[in-house]
Amino acid sequence: MRFSWLAVCWLGALCGIAGIAIPCRIVAQEPAAGVAGGNPNRSPSAASADAASSDETSAAGEAGADEKPEYPTLAEKYLKQVEATFGEPPGMVRLHPHYRVWVDRDKKRVVVDGYVALTAGQLEMFACLAGTKEHESVVAVFSKAQLVHAGLLAIGAKQGTPVQWEPDFKPPTGSEIQVFVLWKDPDGTKKHIDARKWVRQVGTEDKTLETNWVFAGSSFWTDPDTGKQIYLAESGDLICVSNFTTATLDIPMKSTQVNSGLMFAAFTERIPERGTPVRLVLQLLEPKKSADARANIEKRQAKSPADAPRAEDDQF
Repeated sequence: MRFSWLAVCWLGALCGIAGIAIPCRIVAQEPAAGVAGGNPNRSPSAASADAASSDETSAAGEAGADEKPEYPTLAEKYLKQVEATFGEPPGMVRLHPHYRVWVDRDKKRVVVDGYVALTAGQLEMFACLAGTKEHESVVAVFSKAQLVHAGLLAIGAKQGTPVQWEPDFKPPTGSEIQVFVLWKDPDGTKKHIDARKWVRQVGTEDKTLETNWVFAGSSFWTDPDTGKQIYLAESGDLICVSNFTTATLDIPMKSTQVNSGLMFAAFTERIPERGTPVRLVLQLLEPKKSADARANIEKRQAKSPADAPRAEDDQF
């Protein structure tokens, strides 16, 4: 599926100050082919119904400047803690006044704030949207999926294609994205880790997710009653560890979403307590640098399995 992109006036003006031309409103030109070829275990109609019934999804097509999100009571409590923990990241452009997502075109990063939603149990997501799939995600973030998508485009990431399950499996594609997590201990000590170190392979004691994510870009569903185009990742499928045709970021390997065959779980011993404010840094890895970056990561992890390349302190 291919998309055309239109700039929203307020966002264009905001980003123009920093020299960033960023599209935000997504308009589909074709039916969502990725949905038609989806996993038979999660039918297109089921995925569409999930998206259509989500409060977040209902406003997915129009991320206007006046739009104020409504979160469950517990998420609202965590939002206040996030706001008290993290200020505006210096030198970055905020994409929406009511959502906690920023871009840094020079360093090719998207930053999005959230909280620890799950510390134990099997996973389908690493990160979902607040108020959606916290029961199967380590982190929940205070953003719309379409804003993260637009931010990735703004830093130069190339959208690929979602997973295809039929007639033959094809893994998701797109620019490689490395994800870091920043947080603070109760004593205020700044902490950081490669997000993959919070995702343990089921059936092992300490083996973690090995691959980075790719920018698959999700897909669209058209509401037959209103004709409205809905970005399907707004149902919660932001950063996935099980393959979904609706994922914004997915892993480029076969990873079932069938409960009996889930491949990943939360690495409990490494994750701070539930509700801890976190800041995710989505770093674009350019193709020519990806191999070297991966080699450096493996070298550091060989010295300290829980360690990860340090994200700059100015991201706090």
